[in-house]
Amino acid sequence: MWETYLQKQSELQLLMNEEKRLVRKMESLKQEILDYSTKRNELERQLTKEQLDVEKLEGFSFTNMVRNWRGNLEEIRDQEKAEAAAVELKWNEAVKMVEDLEQEERNVRVELADESFRQLQPRWQQLMDEKKQWLKENSPENYAVIESLYTRKTEIKTMLKEIDEAQSAGTTAKSLLSSAIDQLASAKSFSTWDTFLGGGMIVTAMKHNAIDESEDTIHRAQMALQRFQREMKDVQALEASAFTVERGSFIQVADYFFDDIFSEWTIHSRIKKSQGNLENTSRDVSTVLHSLDEKKRLLQSELTEVESKSKEMIEA
Repeated sequence: MWETYLQKQSELQLLMNEEKRLVRKMESLKQEILDYSTKRNELERQLTKEQLDVEKLEGFSFTNMVRNWRGNLEEIRDQEKAEAAAVELKWNEAVKMVEDLEQEERNVRVELADESFRQLQPRWQQLMDEKKQWLKENSPENYAVIESLYTRKTEIKTMLKEIDEAQSAGTTAKSLLSSAIDQLASAKSFSTWDTFLGGGMIVTAMKHNAIDESEDTIHRAQMALQRFQREMKDVQALEASAFTVERGSFIQVADYFFDDIFSEWTIHSRIKKSQGNLENTSRDVSTVLHSLDEKKRLLQSELTEVESKSKEMIEA
C-alpha cells in the first residue's frame, strides 16, 4: 500500500512540476511579446520617418536642386533608401516575432487547460492526508528512506525531461543557424562575383535571392534560440548551479544580419560579418548542448542508482 501511495505522489509531483514549467513559460512569453511589441512600435515610427526622408528627396525642393547641381543627390538618395530598407527589414522581423510568440502563448494556454492539470492541489492534499493516516497506523522505519528515494527519483525525472526539451530546442536552433550560414555563404560567393568581377544583373538577382532566403531562416533561427533560452531557464530553475546562460546570449541574431546586410558598396564584407556572427552563435549553442549532455549522463546514472536502492528496500 505504501508503495502505491509513493507512486501516486510521484505522478502528481511530475504533473505539478509540468504545470509550473508551463506557467513559467507563459510568463516568459508575455514578457517577450511586450518587448518585441515595444520594439515593433519604435521601428514603425522610425520607418515612417525614414520613408518621409526618402519622399522629400524624391520631390522638388531648392535643397535637392542644389544637391543635384553638386552631383551628390543620387548618392544621398541611395543612402536614405538603404537606411529605410534596413529599418523596414527590422520592423518586418519584429512583426513576425510578435505574431509567432503570440501563437506560442496560445499553444501554452491550451496545454495548461488539459484535464490532467485539473484539481491538482486538492488531489495532492488528499493523498498527503491518506499517507499521514497510514503512517499513524503502521510507521515502519524504512519508509522514510524509501520516500526520500522516490522524491529524488521524481526530481531527476523532472530534470531529465527539462534537459530533453532544452536539447531539442538547441538542436533545432543549431540546424537553422547552419542553414542560414550556408545561405549567406551562397550570397557571399555571388557578391564576390558581383562586386569584384562585374557579375551583372543575373548575379545581382541571385545574390539578393540568397539574402532573402536567409532572412526567413534567420527569423526561424531566432525563434528557436528564444525557445532554447526559455528551456535553459527551466533547467536552471531546477538546478541553478548547473548552468549559467545570460539573457541575450543567443537572441537578437537577426539584428546582426539586418544591421550589416545593407549598403551595396560594402555588401561583401557585411555578409561576411553577418556569417561570422551566426557562426559564433552556433558555437555558443554547441557549448551549452555539450554541457547538457554531460549533466544528462550524470542524472541518468544517479536515477539508475536510486531506482536500484528503492527496489532493494521494498523487496527486502
